[in-house]
Amino acid sequence: MKKQSFFHSLTPANRYVVGNLFFLYLIQGIYVIMIGSILPAMKVEYGLDYQDGGLLISAHSIGNMITGLAAGLLPLAFGLKRSLLMLNVLPFAGFAITLVTGTPWALVFALLLTGIGRGAVSNYNNQIVSTLSGGSAAPLNMLHGFFAIGAVLAPVLVLLCTHEGRGSWRWAVLTVIVLGVISMISSPFMKMDELPNPRSGSGSFGFLRNRRFLLSMSIMFFYLCVEASVMGWMVTYYADSGAVAVESAQLLTSMLWVVILAGRFICGALSGRIAPPRMILALCGGILVFLAVLLMSAGLIPMLVGTVGLGLALSGMYGTTVANAGSVFGEYPLAMGVFVTISSLGSVITPSLIGDIASHAGIRMGMAVLLVPAAAAFALAVWNWRVSSQEMGSRALES
Repeated sequence: MKKQSFFHSLTPANRYVVGNLFFLYLIQGIYVIMIGSILPAMKVEYGLDYQDGGLLISAHSIGNMITGLAAGLLPLAFGLKRSLLMLNVLPFAGFAITLVTGTPWALVFALLLTGIGRGAVSNYNNQIVSTLSGGSAAPLNMLHGFFAIGAVLAPVLVLLCTHEGRGSWRWAVLTVIVLGVISMISSPFMKMDELPNPRSGSGSFGFLRNRRFLLSMSIMFFYLCVEASVMGWMVTYYADSGAVAVESAQLLTSMLWVVILAGRFICGALSGRIAPPRMILALCGGILVFLAVLLMSAGLIPMLVGTVGLGLALSGMYGTTVANAGSVFGEYPLAMGVFVTISSLGSVITPSLIGDIASHAGIRMGMAVLLVPAAAAFALAVWNWRVSSQEMGSRALES
């Protein structure tokens, strides 16, 4: 008998829920990557330096981090749907602030709001899709594929708004705000009655004794060190390294996300044949190799090779790493919040560190810091693969 696809296995109400979550992730992909794409223009208009830019990227990541645990606790009091509706407003309020002031502290607050909303939506999206799919990696990679679609569109949107004096980065921000309003209209129609009620779930922290959960969270920490920094600084790195002009840098960033988009759907297709530990090992190895190629290259062609390879390696990491933890997220309502909070520390520390180093030694030296977390992620991936092999061997002996 042919196995039902994920969407066909859902009820009509849950199909609408999943479809709307995919839409929310598409919008999130646009505005998260747009931050890095508009950063060069904001630096010029508001007189910001590398340190200010790094602080803004880190403020977004701090918001993403601090909301992780809160997003896990809020549904215990208000329910999943109300929590999602409340926190989904914040990113667009933050972007509205960037339109009216260039004061550094106000911009930091604005980016903090975008990060809080991002963290909440990420938490709930991954939790709900993981629950409905039984922890399968394929639907999670599909979910993150929609983030990648938005990420592909973000640099193109900024380029269209800024090219040849057609407008400014503000038009791109306004477009995102309009999309946010649409999401606020569509989200209340989601019917979540069929989903497990977090208010009746366990508040236990027993997942902290799960070795696969701890390894998954540690791998995600170092992955996010790389991912957040690459996405936040990539346009600036391409342009300020002298390899390409700013407009070409926007297109290269968009190309990076085209590759990530393709890679996420490829990883989704392969997830039924390749176990998460083996997939994570291959992806972490690719991140380390192609990041080194990108950072050590001076010419455009090697940079392109590094960009394409890095995009493919980054593509399936989030969904596959979540799937690596198994059924933990369905069993423990607080698990996703802790997972997001701790792992997001990587995306808070590294972009700001890069900004500090770049202010003194240039953007190329700043970005070279990323080789350290890339190597750490690979080492943990090897450990995770060995743990998985040992667990499979023990199960085989027991049977």
